[in-house]
This record gives sequence, structure tokens and C-alpha cells, in this order.
Amino acid sequence: MDSFRQLGPDHYTCVPVPGFEKDPSVTAAIREFDPGLIPFWRVQLWTAPGSSDPLRVVHHGIGRYYPIPRYLRRPFRVEMPAHDRSDPPNFLDAIIEDQAVETYRRGGPGGYLPWDWSLYRWCRGMYLRITAESWQRFHAEKRAREEREYASMLAEIEGKKKDLEPYLMRKVNEVSETGWKQYLRFQAEQDRRRALKLAPLRLVESKKTTVVLRSPRSDKTFGRVAPAQELGETHASS
Repeated sequence: MDSFRQLGPDHYTCVPVPGFEKDPSVTAAIREFDPGLIPFWRVQLWTAPGSSDPLRVVHHGIGRYYPIPRYLRRPFRVEMPAHDRSDPPNFLDAIIEDQAVETYRRGGPGGYLPWDWSLYRWCRGMYLRITAESWQRFHAEKRAREEREYASMLAEIEGKKKDLEPYLMRKVNEVSETGWKQYLRFQAEQDRRRALKLAPLRLVESKKTTVVLRSPRSDKTFGRVAPAQELGETHASS
């Protein structure tokens, strides 16, 4: 059984194809939300079943230019108009063709769809869907990352608690009853001042006073302490 057969590779061009013009107002409206869109034409040659005459088929297409072509699916070369210094598309995004026609079901080319406002509505719907999906995916990834970070933080705190609790218990056992009473009085005063919206007390460590005992017979204290012999003479005379 004869079937459709394509003659040669696809030809992509940004040079306008007569009879398949694009509505410039539609292009301008699409670029308002999708400035990276580059329209082009795809030209193919087919043979119909039972015929050897070539059939020229033209479809509109959407291309894009990526300075770093890391997302390229396959080599994509486009003929550009003369004296056009703009970047040629190197990424094939979509081919606008009707896939519901009989020729497409039988392995041939799809039907022609004009570059009109129905294409604008399709592009707008795709943009909104992709944008919403990207936004939801971004927030899902962010929420999962925050949950992982929170779980890691809790695990770290639990690990530190196991090391810190024995140390704190040793310090608690070193606190005397008097020290606990002072601490409770200090906290009660802090609560009272907080309720009155006063400045909190500053925790000041008490300074220990060191008493240095000096010999009464040192050079510095000799003049202020009477010798024992003189004290005896004084008592005797009295």
C-alpha cells in the first residue's frame, strides 16, 4: 500500500514565504509576554500515495536563541534574510500544524494553521500553564529544602543536647542551696521589672575581696605598731 513519503530534509527559514505571511500584530502581542519568541517557516517536500509529483508543504514554527546551547535537541539551522544581524534561532520550540487531518494520520504532513490570533491564545495558554507549573515546582522544592534543613537542625540540636546535659547536671550539682535562692530571687525581680516594663537587671559577678595580712614588724607597719617591750614598760610605769 502506498503511503506519504518525504523528499529530502526539512528546510527552516526566517525569510518570508509568499502566501504564508505572518500577522505582525500577533507576533508583537505574543512577544509582550514571551520576548524570546523567533517565528520562522518550515518547508517540506512530500509525495502523496499513488503520485510521484512533489507536494510543497509549509508550516509556521517557533524558535529560540540560546547563547549557551545546552538544551539543544538536535542540530537546527535556519536561513536568515540578507543583511540580518540578529541571532538566528538554534532551538526548535514548536511547529504549528494541524495533527487532526487525515494526511497526518496516514503518516503524511499535518494541516496548515495560520499565524493569527488563535495562535496567540494557544501561546498564551501554554505560557500560563508553564509559568504556573514552574512556580508550583519552585515552591515545592523550596518547602522540601526547608524541611530538610529543619530536620538537620533538630538532629544537630539533639546531638549537642546529649553532650551538654551531663555537663549541665554536673554544674547543677555544684550549685549550693544559697546560690539557688539567689538565682530564684534574681529571676523573680527580673519578672517583676519585665511586667512593669523596666530595664532588666544586669547580672554582675561579685568581686571577691582578698585580705592580705602583713607582719606587724614590716617596714611599712613598724611605725604604727608598738614593740612588745615598750608596751611592757608602759604597763609597768602605769
